[in-house]
Amino acid sequence: MTHRLIMALLLALLAACTKPPAPTVATPTPAALAAHSEEFRRGVVEAAPGVFVAIGYGIANSIWIDGPDGALVIDTMESVEAARTVLAAFREHSRKPVRAIIYTHSHPDHVGGAAVFAAEGAGAPVPILAHADVARAMDEIASELQPVITRRSLRMYGHGLPDDERINIGIGPRLALDAGSTVSTLRPTQTFETRLDTTLAGMPVQLVHAPGETEDQLFVWLPEKKLLLPGDNFYRAFPNLYTIRGTRHRDPKRWAASLDAMRALPAELLVPSHTRPVVGHDAIQAALTDYRDAIRYVHDQTLRLMNAGLEPEAIAERMQQLPAHLAASPYLQPFYGKPAWSAKAIFNGALGWYGGDPATLQPLPPRARAERLAALAGGTAKLVEQIEAAAAKQDWPWVLELSSAALQLMPDEARVKQARIAALRALGAAESNPPARDWYFVAARELEGSLKIPSRAVAPTPAMLAAMPLSVFFDGMAVNLHAEDCLDRVIRVVFEFTDSGAQHSYIVRRGASEVVAGRVADADLVVRVGDQAFKEMLAGLRNPALAIARDFEVTTGSTLAFAQFMALFQPPG
Repeated sequence: MTHRLIMALLLALLAACTKPPAPTVATPTPAALAAHSEEFRRGVVEAAPGVFVAIGYGIANSIWIDGPDGALVIDTMESVEAARTVLAAFREHSRKPVRAIIYTHSHPDHVGGAAVFAAEGAGAPVPILAHADVARAMDEIASELQPVITRRSLRMYGHGLPDDERINIGIGPRLALDAGSTVSTLRPTQTFETRLDTTLAGMPVQLVHAPGETEDQLFVWLPEKKLLLPGDNFYRAFPNLYTIRGTRHRDPKRWAASLDAMRALPAELLVPSHTRPVVGHDAIQAALTDYRDAIRYVHDQTLRLMNAGLEPEAIAERMQQLPAHLAASPYLQPFYGKPAWSAKAIFNGALGWYGGDPATLQPLPPRARAERLAALAGGTAKLVEQIEAAAAKQDWPWVLELSSAALQLMPDEARVKQARIAALRALGAAESNPPARDWYFVAARELEGSLKIPSRAVAPTPAMLAAMPLSVFFDGMAVNLHAEDCLDRVIRVVFEFTDSGAQHSYIVRRGASEVVAGRVADADLVVRVGDQAFKEMLAGLRNPALAIARDFEVTTGSTLAFAQFMALFQPPG
């Protein structure tokens, strides 16, 4: 190698190592979030002739499209009451009967008011179209995860906060659920796996499976109108590759691929299920491309840093912000998801919960760790002093960390609570991400006792329960079993359902559940009950004690023994 070539290589290496830093982009402020509220200005927008979008009536949009033979409705709001308001607004623009309803996915804010729109079918049954996994996902939320998802969702959406604390929720103005709200979700009547080409309301319509924010997501393409409806795979905020309310892993590669499929279409109008429409092919292409690139950037760079040996928190620290050209996009402001949260979710989805530090393999339990932290501080009194000193310096993250430990040891210590509440409120006031902001403020009010988050926001209607299979209710029983109360017992109960004629055997075997179709031998209890009465009792629409006395006929064993059996499945309060 010549001396000249060596020098050239050295100069190139030096230039690479001394590149100017990438330009930084200012972090959005609460004022920017307040300006973002304009995105949810309430009203029906006619995005194109016969294409009406109800914006600002709840978290999600509902979309009404007039066709030659009637109307097509995409997504139906989160409650019956919100759906009725939206329907009345749509009726100011169209009197056509509803010919079909499409669910873009299974999230409750898209399906809760379906019965309201289905009643507009002019006497003919209205088909409900969705991906094949929608019903399963709806059932899982309703039976196995309902209490925890409800509580976490209400915290994330600022349930019960006054207007001066809650600005908006990033992809909508507010959650349209209040005391007395009802939901009336209908189960899909026509489903597909990969793609469905059909005619609805006299229009050719293409439904395409597009996993992203959910595995059951689809997008809708109306070729004659060059109209694209992306569901929740695109909205005017950085996407929730992870949501702090909790969800199963969302695959960013599949989400980006779904966006690529949409980019391949000659769309002239894009109407998302959150935020306002995008008009014009070039504008749509630019927005979808940036969205796709942001998702791939976070995914690919997270894996690069994982392969370099970094742990989740270190990766999140490096992934606080997108590249400047993406961070400047109005469609990628961190008003819903955050790149750092997404990076940690990607790590967990690829490798699981263990970050690689052996100290976290079998860590001290929270109370034991708190005891040692207090000892390091010089005792609990000194720990409280440290918390108050951090509060005086407005070192709010450190106040939260120390107070989490202190409350393990002193759950009623007023000085600790006062400092923690101050930290939560200060962090909330400075936060421009609505899920984080609202969670801080709700946590502060929960700690001071001025707000209680329920484990159920709304009650299902009897019609909803009637349409749900019995297996959903047995799944719900299984996750409510108090295993510690039956570790030394085996109990076999046969349920004979008088409405459907079905028979199922529920076996509790030393803390574990098994449900068997049909009737097992040597049953300890045999009970007869109507399907609907059984469902309504488990869903909380009937008082359990009264239902057991009135609706259940115990033909083997005693009513008292059956009541004791059902007491093993007490749901969380």
